[in-house]
Amino acid sequence: PQPSAPRPRHVSAEEDIPEDDDPDLDESALSGQELIVRELGATVVEEFTNE
Repeated sequence: PQPSAPRPRHVSAEEDIPEDDDPDLDESALSGQELIVRELGATVVEEFTNE
């Protein structure tokens, strides 16, 4: 029998919030709309908010 893959570790919401001094924190990340416009050359005609 082959060894099983390690189970993914459960991460709570409290642990998922980055600290201000986190060296891996990327403040220059694009929003979904900005990413689509930059990568695909899309034009956003209208944006709907989900409530």
